[in-house]
Amino acid sequence: MTDDERAVLGRDGRHAQTVVVGVGVAAVVIILGVALVGGLNTSVLGLGAEETQTTVVDVWGDTTVTVTYTTETGETRGFVVDGVSSELSDSDNGWAFIDRSALPPALEEGENVDSDSVVPVGDRVLVGNTTSSTRQVGEATVRVVVPASRDVDPVRKAHFISEFLSPYALNSDQRAVTLVAAPDALPYSGLSYADGTGYVTIEAFWDGNVGSVWLHEFFHARQTFTLESEMTWFREASAEYLTYRAMQEQYGPVTDRDIRARLDGVPDYHDVALASPSTWDNESVDYTKGARLLYAIDASVRTGSNGEHTLFDVFRAINEREGPVSVSEFTAVVEAHSGTNESWIRDAIETTGPIDRYRESQGIFRNG
Repeated sequence: MTDDERAVLGRDGRHAQTVVVGVGVAAVVIILGVALVGGLNTSVLGLGAEETQTTVVDVWGDTTVTVTYTTETGETRGFVVDGVSSELSDSDNGWAFIDRSALPPALEEGENVDSDSVVPVGDRVLVGNTTSSTRQVGEATVRVVVPASRDVDPVRKAHFISEFLSPYALNSDQRAVTLVAAPDALPYSGLSYADGTGYVTIEAFWDGNVGSVWLHEFFHARQTFTLESEMTWFREASAEYLTYRAMQEQYGPVTDRDIRARLDGVPDYHDVALASPSTWDNESVDYTKGARLLYAIDASVRTGSNGEHTLFDVFRAINEREGPVSVSEFTAVVEAHSGTNESWIRDAIETTGPIDRYRESQGIFRNG
């Protein structure tokens, strides 16, 4: 990564240009006429003779949204969706997030549907005018999609995810991950779904400390494991901790000291057990106490293997296991990578109290 890239990591200018496709059927006709007179390639509008995909060409409206699209045979069709949040639609720039169930069959995901104008995101779908960028990330790919006019550059986001995470073998699954830069009207700063789609409402790639919602959600997209109930904490804890560690190892300004400061700055929840989510009282125990435990486990793996293995290797091994992972199986995977007895892990997961070994791990990681 260049110094220029590092200097702008926490900011995002709008560099990608977009084409707003009309505000109605009449506007589409006008645009087509201008294109033909001017000698423009009309296929970029989804209206040329070369067009073979079903493409959304116009999204108009606020809470009642009208979507116009052309089929692969050139027929113009449309549908109306009521009850759309005004914060999840942009008539001026031609896009909206709507319920996926509102899509007509012709716009369901498939080879003959334009993937930039119809972007599924879990139980929603982004329709209309977008820009996107796709990059390889290890065995997987990431596609970042941005609705028109949002101050996010998809090229830069996809580039940073690739640069930061390609050094790690997270999963042998060659999954295509899609992350959408969504408005903050959605309920979380980021959310991932089992189908490899997700959204992020934070515009900056880096939070200025040790975190990145963009990396966190990509880690979720690479979690193909299943977990027993006493291991459910590992899903959020691994996405959170490995984001911190990737930032520290791949981005110079972030140090191990910063990671410890982040972990020290949140509650330790010493009175609850990670294995008993019912006792968490809706607190983020997995993000905090769970991340503390993974810090200690990562240190133990690196020490026991003389630096040959890390928690990233444990993460990949957990992904490759069949069936739900129990505490015993998790401990066995850690021991296989550290080469030492790690029986303390069971107590750390199943009993209350602070994660003491977290405190003993200082100095193992570089730039600490």
